[in-house]
Amino acid sequence: MRRERGFTLIEVMIAVAILCLMMAIAWGTVVKTMSANKHFGAVEDRYREARNALARIAADLSMAYISGNEDQTQQERRTFFVADANAGEVGSLRFSAFAHTRLYSDANESDQAVVAYFAAPDPVDRRVTDLMRRESRRMSWQGERWDAVPGETDILFSGVTKLKLGYFDVKTNEWKDGWTSLADTTMNRMPTRVRIALSFIDDSGKEITLTTQAEIMLQEMLQFYAI
Repeated sequence: MRRERGFTLIEVMIAVAILCLMMAIAWGTVVKTMSANKHFGAVEDRYREARNALARIAADLSMAYISGNEDQTQQERRTFFVADANAGEVGSLRFSAFAHTRLYSDANESDQAVVAYFAAPDPVDRRVTDLMRRESRRMSWQGERWDAVPGETDILFSGVTKLKLGYFDVKTNEWKDGWTSLADTTMNRMPTRVRIALSFIDDSGKEITLTTQAEIMLQEMLQFYAI
C-alpha cells in the first residue's frame, strides 16, 4: 500500500511566513485606515467648531441695538456698540443686543443683554489663546459698569490665532478697523455690516482662516416716546 506524502517542516514554515506577511500587510492597511479616519474626523470637528463660532458671532451681531431711551449724559451707557481697533491679533467687541434667553419665568432678566467677545489664556494650557464670549443676565442700571452685571463667560473657540473684525460705515462707504457708538463721528449709530475672519492652526501646522459677514438689522438708534 502506497503511503501519502505530507508537508515537510520547511514547507510549513514557508506557508506560515507567507500567512504572517499577508496578515501584517492587511493589519497595516487597517491601521492606516483607522488613523486616516481619526485624522479627518478631528479636522472636520475643528472646522465645525470654527463655523459654529462664526455663526454665533454673526447671530449676536444681527440682534445688536442702541436705545435712545436712557440718560445720554451718563458716562456708563446702558446700550452701546464698542469695538477696539487696537486689540491685537484677536479683536475685542462688546455691544447691547436682544440675544439673551430667559431660562426661568420669574427671573429678573429679559431678552436684552450685553454681549462681549475677547481673548483669554486657556485655563489648561496657558500657551493657547481662547476666544471668550460673555453674556450678561440683564442690562446695567444707570451708572453701573457693563462688566459688573452678573453674567456667564464661556469659551467660544479654543486655540484661536486671529480674530479680525471690519465694520462698514454706510455714510463714508468704507470699512473701518474699529467702531464706537460713543464717538462724535459714529455717535448713536452702528455699522451696517461686520466682517468676521477667524484663524486657527490645523493639525498640519497650517493657519486656516474662515470668514463671514453679519448684517445688523437695527442700525439706527431706537427711540420710543409716550403720547
